[in-house]
Order: sequence, then C-alpha cells, then structure tokens
Amino acid sequence: MTLERIEIKGLRGFEDEGKINLAIPNGQYGSGLTILVGPNNSGKSTIIEAFSALSSAFSETHKDPSFTEEMRNKKNDEILITAIGKPGCFYKISNSSPLRSETRAEADGEFRKICEGIFILPSRRAFAPYYQGNPNEAQYRTEYRDQMQLSPRRGKELTQFFDRIFAAERRKETFNDIMRRVLNPLPVWEIDRNGSGHYYMKFIYDEIAHISDGLGDGLLSIFFIVDALYDSNENEIIIIDEPELSLHPSLQRKLSILFSEYAKDRQIVIATHSPYFIDWEAIANGANIIRVVKEGRKTSVYPIEKISEDVREKLMGLMNDTHNPHVLGLDSKEIFFLEDNILLVEGQEDVIYYKKILEELGIKLNGEFYGWGVGGAEKMQFIARLLNDLGYKKVVGILDGDKNAERDRLHKDYPDYKFLCIPTDDLRTKKARNIPAKNGLLDENYKIRKEHKDSITKLFEFINSEFS
Repeated sequence: MTLERIEIKGLRGFEDEGKINLAIPNGQYGSGLTILVGPNNSGKSTIIEAFSALSSAFSETHKDPSFTEEMRNKKNDEILITAIGKPGCFYKISNSSPLRSETRAEADGEFRKICEGIFILPSRRAFAPYYQGNPNEAQYRTEYRDQMQLSPRRGKELTQFFDRIFAAERRKETFNDIMRRVLNPLPVWEIDRNGSGHYYMKFIYDEIAHISDGLGDGLLSIFFIVDALYDSNENEIIIIDEPELSLHPSLQRKLSILFSEYAKDRQIVIATHSPYFIDWEAIANGANIIRVVKEGRKTSVYPIEKISEDVREKLMGLMNDTHNPHVLGLDSKEIFFLEDNILLVEGQEDVIYYKKILEELGIKLNGEFYGWGVGGAEKMQFIARLLNDLGYKKVVGILDGDKNAERDRLHKDYPDYKFLCIPTDDLRTKKARNIPAKNGLLDENYKIRKEHKDSITKLFEFINSEFS
C-alpha cells in the first residue's frame, strides 16, 4: 500500500486546497522520489508539517495534533489535511469547534499501516552533545517515529535522537555501509562516557578525536540522513527537509543518487533549494517535481496532477541527445528555484551573444535565461510545456527570424507566454560553407548591425515589460 497524494487546506499559507501528488515506486531508479522545490517562504516546510500531523495522529499512541493560531490560515480558520492511499482509502485530520486549535482524525481502510511507515527528518538537525540516559533504551525505528510529534515551533532540538544513536551502534556495520556511499574515507565513530556519567559521540579523523559538538554540521547532517534510511523497509515513506544543508556539492550529488536508489521501492520526499537534487533520470522513471510558490499571500502547488507520461518520454529523448547535454545541465536545473521571469533561447551560443547584446544596449534583463538554451528551436515546445505544467506565469522565447511557423505554433499552444522572432534569419553572420551564407543580427565583430539596433532594443524593452 502506498500514499498517492495529500491535500492541504487552512494550514499556514494554504488558503486554498493544495494537492501534493506523490511518486509511486515501481522498482526503477528514482521512481518513488518526490522533489519539493520553490523559493524561500513558499510553503515547502508546511507540507512537511502536514505529513508530521498525519504521522502523529495515526501513530500507535495516537496523539491528535494541535494547530496553534499562528499555524492556521488567517482567512481560513478551518484545517483539513487529507491523505489518499492507493488503492482507494484515505485518512484525514480536521479541527473541531469550539476550540479551533484541537483536531480529530478519521481513517478509512488500512491507512494506519501507511502512517506508521512515515519517518520525518526536519531541516534543523541538532541534538544535545551529552546524554544522561540508558543504552538499553535504544529506540528502533518504530519507537522513535512514535515519539515524533508535530510542534508549533519549527527548529526544536531532536531530544530523542541519542536513543537512535544507541540503536545505530548495535547495527553499526549496516549503518556504515550506507554512510560509506556518501563519505569516503569513512570517519570512525563510537559512543563513549565521561566522568560525569554522560554519554557522548566521538568521531575520529586521522587519529584526531572530536565530540559531536565540535564536529562540522555537514558530517552531522549526513549522519542524520543515513539514520533516516539505513533501517527503513520497503513501502515506507521517508521525508527529508533540506538535505543539502552544510554539504559540499560533491556530497549532495552522492546523496541524490542514494535517494534515487532507495526510491526504487520506497517513497522518498525531499524539500530542497539545491539543483544537485534534481535527478532527470529519476523523473523520467516516475519521480515527481512539485513546485511550491506564493501567489500573492497564498501558497500554490504545481503541477496540479503528476507529470504526464508524454513529458517523461520527451525528457528521456533529451537525456539521450548527446549533442546538447547542456539542455538538462546544472544551469537548467536552477530554473526550478526561481520565482518566475524565464527567457528561452535556442542554444548556448544565443545565451552568450544575447548577454553581449544586452550589455551593448545598456539594458538589464529583468529575468533569467533558461540554462544554456533549449537545444534548438524545435525543443522550445517541450521546455515551454514543462514550465507551463510547473506553474510559471511569465515566460518569453526568442527565435531566429526564419522560425515564424514555430513561433506561431508556440503561441497557439501556450497563449499566456510570449514568443518573438528577431528581424534576421540568424543571430550572428555566417559565411557560406555547407549551408548558404546568413546575414545575422550581429556583424563580423559581434556588434549589433545599425539597421537592427532600434528593433532589438524594442524587443528587449518589450520582454522587460512582460517581466515587470
């Protein structure tokens, strides 16, 4: 049994209902991965709070979550969080009257089994460096998960985590095998006890020992993430907020691969600001991108439904285009973390020369280029479709002057976007070789031809007006 989607209304910025469609694992690399992206303060952490509320309400000890006034949407004092399972069952949380902060939960079908499999790792990952407890009270996955509760205060210390460390120490070989896939060389870690009777973690690097309090945040973050993964079971749900915190890009890449491998038979949900966690192969196999944005004061979620199969097929085609690998490169992934105002151009050369044109004209673009171009005019259709599905409102495409038919087709398919042709058949002048010579917008010295300066100035002034 898997979780198909959750629906949120009335929690923080969710004035209107937002649907978060989750990826369903099918045995392929990354198929069960759901990636939440979007600007700061858009609502990604609110989605994770909704998962936490569901987990708390249907845990073995059944703790109905409480939503303080600060957590409830000001224009919609009623909270409704619904989880839809596959096949055909649901569970939901709603607040009751007259005390609006308190809730009641109801379930249909075998949903308790799903919620008991939810494991949440918040972005603020800290625990007390010294612990006066009992190693025999080690908390394994079920007990630890049962202690996790929805808190009205974000960023609280994970007070129970040392009990998880005792459990990890008993399965150290398995734990280290997973951590080794991210960290090489692997630090030696162990649990020790000081003269005051407090337990503490000790890490040894190059024969130098550090306690956890003096260790880098990045290493501790990896320790937390591995703990969330290493003893998980098939069909469980693992939710990790901002896995990239304090991590070098090379470690982010390794973690991204690790998540996609685990997502073959588990549902992994991550909320991230890092393009290193956008995995195109995983998306082609069934992973889902969820873009969370603020529209006015409301939180909105895109796409409304899951990424369509034809988009995934076209994505696979772009991945196999060895002539234009930049189309899905790191720069293109950064687009998912912008609020809006995206400029599409045909190729990487266009990005370079249009930036030179803007500099020559003394115009500052009020938007961002999509990566290093879309890989050819014929591929602008797919990139526009992807951006449209993800809820981008302000997108403009520039095509060469001989692409009028392509421009008209794009206008027809995406009437809310703007597509423009430059007044020449090509951006730069090209001498006759295997193809006829072309007089471009730029002369042989890569300067704007005088006869086209007014028209290209008006073109970019129009684009900036669209992006304003």
